[in-house]
Amino acid sequence: MYGNMEKPAFLTNLLICSLTAWPVLNLCSQETSLPFPNSRFDSVEGIRVHYRIWNEKESRPKGKILFVHGFAGSTFSFRNLYDTLAIAGYKVIAVDLPGAGYSSRTLEFNQSHSNRARFLWKFLDRIESGDTSRWILVGHSMGGGTVEAMAILSPRHTQKLIVIDGTVYRKDNNMAGTMSFMFKQKKVKKLLIQYANRNLINYKKINRLLKSAYGRRPDSTEIYGYLAPLELEGSSEAIINAFIHNKEIRDLDVRTLTGVPALAIWGSRDHWVSLNAVRPALNAFPDLKLVKIKGAGHCPAETNPEQFIPPFLDFLVNP
Repeated sequence: MYGNMEKPAFLTNLLICSLTAWPVLNLCSQETSLPFPNSRFDSVEGIRVHYRIWNEKESRPKGKILFVHGFAGSTFSFRNLYDTLAIAGYKVIAVDLPGAGYSSRTLEFNQSHSNRARFLWKFLDRIESGDTSRWILVGHSMGGGTVEAMAILSPRHTQKLIVIDGTVYRKDNNMAGTMSFMFKQKKVKKLLIQYANRNLINYKKINRLLKSAYGRRPDSTEIYGYLAPLELEGSSEAIINAFIHNKEIRDLDVRTLTGVPALAIWGSRDHWVSLNAVRPALNAFPDLKLVKIKGAGHCPAETNPEQFIPPFLDFLVNP
């Protein structure tokens, strides 16, 4: 699934995380209000995509950065980075993937890394009106695998690649195999949806999951930031779809990613996607720098911004 990450503990954490991670949007609410002051919506392949943008009118930005969240995330996940980057002169776009955050739902969307990557390049081309500038791609957790796929599919449009505690790989077959087969069974699917609806999408459970991911107790703002979109109707169906409909449309091999500088930032106490599990995949990157955030868990950009931001900015400005 993700290189050498096919371990029972990882799959258990991934399943638990996934069952609370794909918030569903009531499409009517999109028409009447914006989730954030800088929210935007656009349609790509019939899917209504929510994204946020900083320095939108900047004609000559210092660089252009795309943020892609993980399973339990949305644009909320990178909140500690946006203002710093905007002040530094970067144009920043954070996107909610189809089936997540405030983007619309379709059970027809293929949730493989390569298809998400293809979709996001099309999204960027649409909102940037054909601008040929190269992008700095940043992904957390599952989003790390997606931005890796983006760079592999289009290295000439990729300036730099940053993976934060990500589901990286050498060669990726995504969710193919036993788990995908299991989720396709009607009775199993029905039971999982019922269980998620009744037991997982509530304040107490999100608190517990964030405590595990953060390595500390989350505050109420953090909990509600994740919970708000999860409470919208249809979350469980979209979650299960991520395991069922995910066949890769392109071969992905990180060893072909030459000429693109990459940075991996990892929490030293990440028990969700442990650094030891992904080291073989990281070692396959042609040009990679690794930074460990001491004492951090799975979400160092959220829990340890003072330690996270300096190496992040340094990588942006240095060759």
